[in-house]
Amino acid sequence: MGLFKRKQMPRFYLLRNGELVVYINNKGAELVSVKGVANKTEYIWNGDPDYWERRAPILFPFVGSLNGETYRHNGKEYRMPRHGFAHDMFFTKSAETEDQLWFVLDSNAETKKQYPFDFHLAVCYRLRGHFLQVKWVVTNKDKETMYFSIGGHPAFRCPLKEDERQSDYYLGFDMEGRGNPKYHTLNRRGLYSPQEYELPLEKGLYRLNEGTFQKDTMIFEKQTTRVYLMRPNKRPYVTVTSASPIMSIWSPSDKHAPFVCIEPWYGSSDGEGFNGELSEKEWIQRLLPGEVFEAAYFIEFS
Repeated sequence: MGLFKRKQMPRFYLLRNGELVVYINNKGAELVSVKGVANKTEYIWNGDPDYWERRAPILFPFVGSLNGETYRHNGKEYRMPRHGFAHDMFFTKSAETEDQLWFVLDSNAETKKQYPFDFHLAVCYRLRGHFLQVKWVVTNKDKETMYFSIGGHPAFRCPLKEDERQSDYYLGFDMEGRGNPKYHTLNRRGLYSPQEYELPLEKGLYRLNEGTFQKDTMIFEKQTTRVYLMRPNKRPYVTVTSASPIMSIWSPSDKHAPFVCIEPWYGSSDGEGFNGELSEKEWIQRLLPGEVFEAAYFIEFS
């Protein structure tokens, strides 16, 4: 039973304005629905377990997979599943205004069995017009340096209509004339592969096809701060903007799933063969005692 021995029921919280209606689940503080007021379009994946049971999980305290689901800190080994534990834990709503919802999660005796640090994680959803801001605030409440990763994993419906095909949709990148983006992938164990690939763009766009996700996740490092998901008319209906060092794009490799994830990451999977200390992990974030980390990403729905 571990971290989740106390049985709780999910509760859904609402944000709305004249443009969008948004629902957030207190389990995982997960975004579960964004619907247009005028067009009645649902933008977020519905969580059908035949494809993928989640919708937009928060990845904390690690992004991606650990080698052998194990990490080492101060000479001790700990086990942690892919993408950490926050997405399966119940957050507490801590504040609410007309356009914002705040949720918090604190370390406890159970979390410290897997992750030995005292932390406070706050998540804010802020709705302005047709923009949704997702903000993370991580506080190190421990007496030693805290090491962590955090990331978003929102899944967007693609295609939007039953008579459309995903292969008629496009990805766009904010590359500022820097040519085709380069990316890495994950191996079958979810570990970062050193081989680099190039994504061929035509007039700045990439047309999705049945082979797009055969290599699993596409991991773009320090190349773009904005990714567009575009309908067949090449107009974006979802734009994800983030200052994160990594933007990843994923859909299940063998299921032809009707959604695409655009993921801002402050961290990544272990590299193949990595067996070092947590402090040596690539892209790991560090907080001294009492320090605070803040980051946000924005989703524009058109």
